[in-house]
Amino acid sequence: MREQPGWAIVISNPGLEELLSPLGFALAAALAGSPVAIYFQGPAVRVLTRSYTERLRGWRRPFSSFARRGLDRAGHPPPHAKLRQLEDLGARIYICGPSMEHFKVAADGLLLTGVQIAAYPTFVEQMNTAEVQVFLR
Repeated sequence: MREQPGWAIVISNPGLEELLSPLGFALAAALAGSPVAIYFQGPAVRVLTRSYTERLRGWRRPFSSFARRGLDRAGHPPPHAKLRQLEDLGARIYICGPSMEHFKVAADGLLLTGVQIAAYPTFVEQMNTAEVQVFLR
């Protein structure tokens, strides 16, 4: 049986800036040796697709490439690079099945092979057993 998560993180927002903190916390925890579970739901299920491109939200969207270059210079790898690192470090990555259906995300389009399709009961189980719970909007 797999170790229970030390950290459980829910990600609902696929925006460039909105992904920085949750993926950063998850990566820091995993690098420190803590077990991590990440649950992608709502529009954030798109982040786990191979076709996802991170962008700023709203009126700032046309400036996304400038923001991306600035984050690169500051040492922030793109979300897909962080997700690959997390998978390599043993993080459990879940995607909400009902959200996949709603946002038209197909299982064969997912970036990572170890992503588990789940629903809210899995999320509740992970949150109930986690030492640290992170909800970011």
